Formats: sequence, structure tokens, C-alpha cells
Amino acid sequence: MQKRKIVTQIVLWGFVLSAGLLTGGSIFEGAVLTPLWSHALPESVRQWPYGTVQSKFFAVATPLYALFSLALLLVSRWMPQQQRKWAWVAGLCGLIVVIATFTFFFPILQKTEGAQGAGLSGEEIVRLVHQFKTWHWGRWVLLIGSWLAGLRAFNLSGESPQQGAEVL
Repeated sequence: MQKRKIVTQIVLWGFVLSAGLLTGGSIFEGAVLTPLWSHALPESVRQWPYGTVQSKFFAVATPLYALFSLALLLVSRWMPQQQRKWAWVAGLCGLIVVIATFTFFFPILQKTEGAQGAGLSGEEIVRLVHQFKTWHWGRWVLLIGSWLAGLRAFNLSGESPQQGAEVL
């Protein structure tokens, strides 16, 4: 029983840390990098010489976050009911973020920022970049929501049912 608690705590720590890192990187990407390559569409994409500069960070941070999201879903069954609920929400939102990143966001970045819009018309570049920027808000909501749910599960990990009742 004690081994399960240790494993769940390690996974929860890893999830909260990876979600925090990914959230920070995503905010930096949206607030700093995206405006640099998308400020004057479509020409800013066609003249962007650096490729997908954020890929070095996200190539490590996103799979790590995916791993901890999946692990959190698996070990959540060993957690107390109230903690399990928050851990499950955190892990599920995490997996949705990762799936959306690899199936929607990454391909758009490769076609626009990464390839300087090669083979795309100006209208296609503008459409894709607007899709990326619009849906990025939804990804932030899920990412930050997963991080907060993970923090709540982590917060509940030290409470017994009696302790929780005393606080209320």
C-alpha cells in the first residue's frame, strides 16, 4: 500500500512539474514567438528564416507531459476518491492537449513557420495562422485546466477524510 502512495506521489509531482513547464513554454510561444513570425501575414511567414525555433523545447516538454498524463490516468485508480477525480481530469485534459498538438497544431506550424509557407497561397497561410492562433486559446484553457486539476489532486494527497472535514 505504501509503494502505491509513493508511486502516485512521484507521478503527481512529475505531472504538475511537466504541466507547469509546458504551460510556461506555451505562453512564451503565444506571447513572444508567434507574434514575431505572424505579424504581417503572409509575408512575415514567407520571410521567417528561423524555422520552428520552439520545436527544441516542445520536442522534450510535450512527450514528457504526455507520459505523465498517461501515467496519472493509470495510477489515479490507487488514489482516494476525491483525489482520483481531480487526477483523472488532469490526465484526460493532458492527453487531449497532446493529441491536439500533434494532430492539429504541429502540422500547421510545419506548413507555415517551419516551411515558410512553401507551396501555400497567401490566403492559405493567413487561414492556417488564424486557425492556429484562435485554437491556441482553447489549448491554453485545457493545458492550464489540467495543471490546476493536477495541483488540486496534489493538494488533496496529504488530506485524510477527517482532515478535509476539519478544514471545511
